[in-house]
Amino acid sequence: MKPKPILIAIIAAAGGWFAATNFQDAHFSNEAHAKETTRALASQCQMHPWITSDKPNRCTICGMNLTLPREATAAAKSSAGNVVVLRADSITALGVRTDEVRPRPLVRTLRVAGMIGEDESRHRVISAPAGGRVDGVGMSCEGEQLTRRQPMLTLFSRTLLKGAADYRTALTQDAAAIEKAKSHLLQCGLVEEQIAAIPQRRDDDLHFGILAPQGGTILQSFVAEGQYVREGEKLFEVADFRTMWFNFTAYEADLPFIQKGRVVAITTPSLPGQSVRARVAFIHPNLDEATRSTRVRVVLENPDGRFKNNTFAQGVVELDAPEVLAVPRTAVLRPGDAARVFVEMEPGHFQQRAVKLGRIGDALCEVLDGVKAGERVVTSGGLLLDAQAQLNEFAKLPTP
Repeated sequence: MKPKPILIAIIAAAGGWFAATNFQDAHFSNEAHAKETTRALASQCQMHPWITSDKPNRCTICGMNLTLPREATAAAKSSAGNVVVLRADSITALGVRTDEVRPRPLVRTLRVAGMIGEDESRHRVISAPAGGRVDGVGMSCEGEQLTRRQPMLTLFSRTLLKGAADYRTALTQDAAAIEKAKSHLLQCGLVEEQIAAIPQRRDDDLHFGILAPQGGTILQSFVAEGQYVREGEKLFEVADFRTMWFNFTAYEADLPFIQKGRVVAITTPSLPGQSVRARVAFIHPNLDEATRSTRVRVVLENPDGRFKNNTFAQGVVELDAPEVLAVPRTAVLRPGDAARVFVEMEPGHFQQRAVKLGRIGDALCEVLDGVKAGERVVTSGGLLLDAQAQLNEFAKLPTP
């Protein structure tokens, strides 16, 4: 048996118990309501339809009893079919409470979770500027900090030795030759100061120090002392952690509330008691087909390095609270796929009505259609009213 029929059976059983105590007059009250509605409609003679009356009467021509037209009778039954009538003491016993439908701020708290990671736009790969043998490594451990122009490794390179010799020769020639030789050495990884010191190098100095072209934190090292490298071969992967990304998942239902520039208050277990506010910088345009979600990015400034790479974090998105026509979430029942509420038509008379919902807040639901401002909806006891309404419908079924 499916869960939904089981739930209906339990509710119906609960309704049956209450029918024996508090609802014993509800069904008859519904019939009385239908009769009152029927009497309020104009009765007419079957033989002389122009003879009408709003009270039980006889035709003044043929003497037949005046009756309601067939369509009017059906309308009367339809109007009473979804109305539950309760006595005042039953309303108190069941704890039925109502609230007014009115415009109010739709407050929504959106809590998210994700990871703090590197700014991918600042991820870099440092490659060997020239081929040769690595005879010394200044920085090789993952997690170490690398600064720009810091000695990175010592390289024995025939390419650099030949380039230095060509530069010495160019110094005895014209400016064009000097510029050409200098440009070649710059492409091979040397800096201006190293090139300027070439004329003072000793002939037995066969090594060149390679300086870091940029700073960052070493994520991965691919070089070791004694290793031969080719020009362009990967040496290090580095990242700049002075700026970090907080990436979290936003589901399709949350996207109407999230826009670029929205503030997010971020906390992480590694910084207990601290909260950082930053803004949404990017919302991925593609949704995952399986999870119906997308990725959202928040940019964090991290000059002091307090946020570590691949740290779990939580966030609260600060959302606007637009004023909309709303009802409490406790008023909405969902039998099947339809959203319904019970509207208090008059004291003790509750009509079940389908509604069209918009955005869902923490405690309120935006209502687009089905109820009007000023009407009152049931916020407590709606399940019992729904059970009684179902019992009333079962009572109308023909006996086999």
